[in-house]
Amino acid sequence: MHNRTVFIIGAGGMVGATAAQALALKEVVSDIALIDIAEALVRGQAMDLDHATAHTKGVRVRVGDYSEIREDDIVIITCGIPQQPGQSRLDLLETNAAVVREVVRNVMAQGKPVFILMVANPVDALTYVALQASGLPKERVFGTGTTLDTARLKVTLARALHVSAQCVEAYILGEHGDTSFPALSSATIGGVPLKLFPGFTPQLVATIDQDIRAAAYQIIEAKRATYYGIGHVIASVVEAMLHERASILPVCSLAAGEYGLSDVVIGLPSLVSSRGVQILDHCPMSDREQRQLAHSADVLKDVVQGLGSKKSATALAPAVHAKAN
Repeated sequence: MHNRTVFIIGAGGMVGATAAQALALKEVVSDIALIDIAEALVRGQAMDLDHATAHTKGVRVRVGDYSEIREDDIVIITCGIPQQPGQSRLDLLETNAAVVREVVRNVMAQGKPVFILMVANPVDALTYVALQASGLPKERVFGTGTTLDTARLKVTLARALHVSAQCVEAYILGEHGDTSFPALSSATIGGVPLKLFPGFTPQLVATIDQDIRAAAYQIIEAKRATYYGIGHVIASVVEAMLHERASILPVCSLAAGEYGLSDVVIGLPSLVSSRGVQILDHCPMSDREQRQLAHSADVLKDVVQGLGSKKSATALAPAVHAKAN
């Protein structure tokens, strides 16, 4: 495998630029190529970010082009209309689906089996759109899912219980949006079940899912966009994609029977590695959490069907395997 390039589509925006910064300063990859329709803006972003690499071991940030895409490169799609104050992520779908289809056509025009990481919102539905448009195997197309929501959960629990966030093992699952839910029945703090950890009270988690969802809307209301958190999430996901040993992250990808779900892209605990993504089935959930997951999946299915997508992503998969391999 060649030294992979990470292409960030929509890098003129704050999410794409912050992702590039995190990738560069953490030295996740050595070659970061930025693409955006705003050519002057992305050129300025590339120059500014490249100057920040002076203290790295040879990282380069530059303006890129679709024609440079090679096999197994990582394409991060951050472009689209940003979420506005008071607007749900699903409200963005119609406009951003058209943007994503065009971008994916440009990516796949090179005929290379790449990895596509979707970031633009609503990320679950747009990942489904990207999977259909690309014709790639489902393990090669996935989104950031509820990884940022999970980071918010870990920080919230860690601060309430006075521990490091690295000690917290817990997930937000489902849609990256209003039907997400905390899967706390199997949550642990340093290996200790959450409900047995010193300082835990039922009140601590009574409204934690609403509070975490509200945090995103509060950030958007205050500064019109979130980008620091998601930028570092992107860097962590890409880092996992460069190793043979898998990391477990709640990214979103196409379910094909796992947890009783099919033909829906949704955030679930997943193995992320150089082979792409694989949903980690059979993680324990309470009956309530299973109902919440099923409800979230139903909402996402309804949304995608509303786009007029009659062909399922599952139905496309066999044809793509032949093309990609």
